[in-house]
Amino acid sequence: MKKYFFLLAIGAVFSACTDDNQQEAPAPADSFESLSVDPNFNWSTSKQVQITAEVIAHQNAPMDLSGSLLWVMDANNERLAVAKLNGQNKAAFSLLAPADAQGYQFYLPATGDSWPLNWQESQQLSLPDPLNNQNLNSNKFLGKQSAFNGSPPGTNLFGNADFETTITNDNAGFAFHPGTGTVDEAKWIVTDREYSQPSRNGSKVFKVDDNRWTHFWQLHTVTPGDSIYLHAGSVNGLVRGYLFFYSDANTTSSMSSSYETFSSGNSTIAMVVPQGATVVSALFNLYDDAWVDDVFLSNPAAITDTDGDGVADDEDDFPNDPTRAYLSYFPVAGRQTIAYEDMWPVQGDYDFNDMVVNIKSTLIKDANGEWLSAEYEIALDAFGGGIESGLALRLTDATKANFNSSIISSVSGNASLDPSVTNGIIVFSDPDDVRSQYYNNTESGLIATPDTIRFTINFASNNGAAFLNDFYIFHREERGREIHLPGFAGTAAADQSLYNTGDDVNGTYKTANGLPWAMDIVLDGENFQHPLEKVDMITAYPKFSLWAGSAGASNTDWYQTPNLGDVVDLLGL
Repeated sequence: MKKYFFLLAIGAVFSACTDDNQQEAPAPADSFESLSVDPNFNWSTSKQVQITAEVIAHQNAPMDLSGSLLWVMDANNERLAVAKLNGQNKAAFSLLAPADAQGYQFYLPATGDSWPLNWQESQQLSLPDPLNNQNLNSNKFLGKQSAFNGSPPGTNLFGNADFETTITNDNAGFAFHPGTGTVDEAKWIVTDREYSQPSRNGSKVFKVDDNRWTHFWQLHTVTPGDSIYLHAGSVNGLVRGYLFFYSDANTTSSMSSSYETFSSGNSTIAMVVPQGATVVSALFNLYDDAWVDDVFLSNPAAITDTDGDGVADDEDDFPNDPTRAYLSYFPVAGRQTIAYEDMWPVQGDYDFNDMVVNIKSTLIKDANGEWLSAEYEIALDAFGGGIESGLALRLTDATKANFNSSIISSVSGNASLDPSVTNGIIVFSDPDDVRSQYYNNTESGLIATPDTIRFTINFASNNGAAFLNDFYIFHREERGREIHLPGFAGTAAADQSLYNTGDDVNGTYKTANGLPWAMDIVLDGENFQHPLEKVDMITAYPKFSLWAGSAGASNTDWYQTPNLGDVVDLLGL
């Protein structure tokens, strides 16, 4: 399990206008039932968003990134989620994180570029101009070697790597795709004549003129999965090295690239040739009196791809298994607690301990970014309800709607497929089936370490489609009486005749005042301390009403300051 560390985010205080146009905070409520809330409030102590990220290539370096993988990283550069770019260079993520999570970023291994993650539903990730941006500084995370010592490995594909005999004066403008030169010809193509070849340390070098840019490159055949190194023996000034990969010798748009700003202590790009690439353009970019000498392009057998799946070992979470490559997490950090009231469609006592489950799922993708399996670990933290209730799971798409067909092939472990719900799982139908001893963890004398249920979902073909977990409870003796988190609709097995009865509004699992029957809390490194039996959530957590009254904008740390005599601390067991 990866470790995560986060900074606290400061929530903006919600305020309301009074008649004299002054601003004041909402007044605390005396009970949960008396809360006045925004009808659109989602009752979630977390950051949860379905993000579509679009990578936009610069016009100076057209790229077809379809099939490339985009990562989500935390503030410590730990990879948390992976998704595949489609034909429009877009990738979809379903992300759930603690409310105080900070410093998340997108990372594109194909180019080495990164962007801050802004937690909006759509985000455009613009690639920089690789030729004219003097401030480029590539951030290499996993699998990117930024230093190289000694002679380059493998065969020197440049022939004579010294510039004394290989420079030509062909002017090809700024295009450096296969159509601008002959593949595997030991000849440099240069963009202009603003360079010279003076001697430095007894050898001729390639030097750009004062206050000028220039670029030069060669084209070579490569094999996917092999290692590739671009190395400069001597550099001075602003020198950048690039590798642009192409699917064939006729295309004009690269499929990916990598670059480094070279210096005396960092003058090598080292990586694995991406899947689908057959041609590489090795390019150098120099500015203002900079010079370079002794260039090698080497393409030996794969560096560290033990299982041969095209993913380098230091990027592969399963380096010895060709069928598996990447781990993702939901939540991406910490664990999700869901607390239920079981009297729907009638309001309950709002102690939110009729069932409390603590959830973590670990998801596995192959080298192509397609889901293989999801491993679930669910602790039954509390069961204080007077009604025997089961726990179920439905996988929905990123909009919380049903998939058109099943994406699940099988289930193993302590759960089973739900024959009544497409992409549905029955975790248990009776709490007694999963409790090793009787406990409710809501009353003195009935406290015990929670039991944990574990199961694995194996996926059918899904192309890495984003999905969400819809955990809900149902009455053991009345299967159609389901209780979901706000925002999720009932399943095909739900009894729709109960909608708009009691206190329910249109099957939204909210009351007319916007109050829920379930809420979720995502915490990192701690357990949610749920209220004791018959203790209103507002009594147990004095800051809760201000958080709810502000639609989650203020008192975002309400869960850190309970009345200790009114809650159950499971970490002390």
